[in-house]
Amino acid sequence: MIVLRSPKGWTGPKVVDGLPCEGTFRAHQVPLLVDADHPQHVAQLETWMKSYKAEELFDANGRLNAELGALAPTAIVEWELIPTQMAAFFCTI
Repeated sequence: MIVLRSPKGWTGPKVVDGLPCEGTFRAHQVPLLVDADHPQHVAQLETWMKSYKAEELFDANGRLNAELGALAPTAIVEWELIPTQMAAFFCTI
């Protein structure tokens, strides 16, 4: 198991309208209001969205890159190997 501890909003804009976003309550909200009154946010939104590098994750048809898809575990096989985990899973629902 890998546990990643990161500040709230760490992938979003760090500062919006001069106010910090990352690690603050603002990270729990929509950080950028993009409308006619806030045209400066369009460029900030574009930079934020491009930072995810979707072109590396998906092919031209919008499907997950096969190389990345191969990394995903086959959940059904894993659950079958340890039946007590399956029981614990259904008890928490």
